[in-house]
Amino acid sequence: MKKSCFAFIVVLLLVLPQSLYAINAVASIKASIGDVKVSRLNRQISGRKGLVLNDGDVITTEKNSKATILFRDGSIIRLYQNTKFVIEQSVESKSTHRGFFNRFKLSLGSMWGKFSKNRQRTVIKTPTATCGIKGTSVALAQQSGALNVTLSTGLVVLENEDEKIDLMPGKMIAGITKKGSFRDKIQDIPYRILIKPDSKKISIPTKGNESIVSFTLQIIDVNSKLNVPKAARVLITVPSDKIEFPESIRLNSRGYKRINATIKPFKKADFGTGRLEVTVVAEGQRNMDIGTGQTVLTYDIPRKNPRIMRIDANSGTIR
Repeated sequence: MKKSCFAFIVVLLLVLPQSLYAINAVASIKASIGDVKVSRLNRQISGRKGLVLNDGDVITTEKNSKATILFRDGSIIRLYQNTKFVIEQSVESKSTHRGFFNRFKLSLGSMWGKFSKNRQRTVIKTPTATCGIKGTSVALAQQSGALNVTLSTGLVVLENEDEKIDLMPGKMIAGITKKGSFRDKIQDIPYRILIKPDSKKISIPTKGNESIVSFTLQIIDVNSKLNVPKAARVLITVPSDKIEFPESIRLNSRGYKRINATIKPFKKADFGTGRLEVTVVAEGQRNMDIGTGQTVLTYDIPRKNPRIMRIDANSGTIR
């Protein structure tokens, strides 16, 4: 009897922490490339694809490594090489309107994030400044005591020890320091990625089949609208696991690329509103002068089967 009780307690101790982590899960690793580590409760584990993340987790990427983190509210963060990122807290509101408050820390390195509109409030602290995020596509790089910020959409409130400003979309700042004014460092983002589907209206394949939609990617000068000959690796995100883009995409020396995405059959819960926003970003700190590009794919939502009513000829009741 004692041996049975002891064995039960051992099993419980092994299983219980995992259960608690599952309950307190705030995000998961959607993609992991190279050497990615997660530090948790004084131990280090491999930052593999599918790993559930919790408050307090520290994610680090080594040289030539990347990680993509997907949060419960649909926000997505891409960490680039030599980066240390901390999930300090992610809390879901208990009010009637479902929302999330996130508090993160970028200790070192670079990242890009797309944060869901109207569903979250996010603060990202760095050793240099604090960033308040509002429905935003933003890139950050913290290196050598300075912070660089590029804002494609939304709004970011930036604050160091001496100044607080609202950074508007289409703007970038290089070299924010811990003290001193940085307002005069605001510049226009010079370049942008265009993403054009061959057809914005897509057809959802039937069960057991797949379909393809093709896209053109191109870097342009924001002012002249002319093509910019600049090679870059890019990441494409879409809020659906039924549309799959290539994992590795690189624009050629002309800043151009043709790609195909695979569309898989939808389930009932996948149809949503009949539209999906596709976002493309040039990866890494060296490409922070390139703004993100977006397009929208639309599709038909199947009609519900009409209810067939039968009227009893004798009683007149509807069945």
